[in-house]
Amino acid sequence: MQYIKTILEDTLDQLGLSEKIDECRALTLWNDVASKMAPRTQPVSISNGKLLINVTDSVVLHTLSLYKRKYVEKINLLAGRNVIKDIIFRVGKVEQKEKAENKDYINELHDIQLDQVELEKIDEIVSEVEDDGIRDSLRNLFINQSKLSKMRRKGL
Repeated sequence: MQYIKTILEDTLDQLGLSEKIDECRALTLWNDVASKMAPRTQPVSISNGKLLINVTDSVVLHTLSLYKRKYVEKINLLAGRNVIKDIIFRVGKVEQKEKAENKDYINELHDIQLDQVELEKIDEIVSEVEDDGIRDSLRNLFINQSKLSKMRRKGL
């Protein structure tokens, strides 16, 4: 008998989604890895193993660049596999992080709407999963990830 975790991992591998999910997890690790520098940074995206981070200014960019290898190793260690190959720092918009009690991110995330094309793309991706429960869970995961990406692009 296989555990649901094993079945889910195998299904995600077959669909080619494991890497994307690992990248999403790695993106969420940045603030923990960056520690004291995190308030001066904003993780933007991951593509082909390259993590893109906006920073407030060139001094922060230079400082973080000195420790780039360390950050890559730390993220990969926490992720449990080599997800990140490189980190690209650029001076750009960094959202001012407010105290958690001042902002209800869950409600904001819930209020963001996806258009029909986005929903159809997600449905197409998960359509090959036979198990209804797993398919619905994956669909919700991708919807929430898409909403989160929209929210970050809007700077909410």
